[in-house]
Amino acid sequence: MILNLQQITEWKRWARLNLHRGLKPQALIPELEKRNIPDNQIRIVFGDAYNAEPDVIDHEAIANCAITRRAGVTPGVRRLHTKKAQVFTWDNFLTPEECQKTISLIDQHLRPSTVTDDGGDARIRTSSTCDLGELENDFIMDIDEKIAAGLGIHWSYSETNQGQKYKVGQEFKSHTDYFEPNMPEFLPNTGELGQRTWTFMIYLNTTPEGGATRFPRLDKIFRPKEGMAVIWNSLTPDGHVNPWTLHHGMKPRKGEKYIITKWFREKGWGPMFAGADPVEG
Repeated sequence: MILNLQQITEWKRWARLNLHRGLKPQALIPELEKRNIPDNQIRIVFGDAYNAEPDVIDHEAIANCAITRRAGVTPGVRRLHTKKAQVFTWDNFLTPEECQKTISLIDQHLRPSTVTDDGGDARIRTSSTCDLGELENDFIMDIDEKIAAGLGIHWSYSETNQGQKYKVGQEFKSHTDYFEPNMPEFLPNTGELGQRTWTFMIYLNTTPEGGATRFPRLDKIFRPKEGMAVIWNSLTPDGHVNPWTLHHGMKPRKGEKYIITKWFREKGWGPMFAGADPVEG
């Protein structure tokens, strides 16, 4: 079966949607092969993902990805002055239009937020979640790629985007984003994708009162500001988990809070640092 240009375009979108949902190229290529689509056209459909293999896990390189070189160079990017953890902010990472469009999508697809281990506290996380990465939405895939390019790690080395909504009085109590080694949650959550590395969180609105993100061990509070990203590495450069990244999604006291959260992982496909935006002012 020889594909025409329209069919190639349709298959490219199908591949992009499924790759962004977390499926591996090796799981998708047989769908085209069983339709007797020639190999040269399969290569066109998948591009760089064709036969892509996982990159070597290099924690030092992960700790030195592009975001670490942006502070003081890329407008709006600042690094928190501490040696205890790698924490950055990026003002106006998303435009007001991008924020409002994302909020609208979140509101249409909410479910109760969950955790892998509540530590015996059923109310540790009381917000609502939208699985943005499951919506098969081109705009969300563009946001996904924008986040990855800004951080400097390819989007295949990440989980799908999540949106969260916090109403007045809702919170996510103090927690870390990494999976705790030697705990029951560890192997089920890291076997395929590895440990979580960087978190890229974006405020989609400016909360009138409350709703800050507090890092108690760093004695730092970030207050929600539309379009601003807060970015941190949950690991140390030698690959150990970093308990200094403990943080608390605090309760809004007035208004609602909307955020995007994207968690990056140790494992994906293809070169880990492909597609990074240039670091320039």
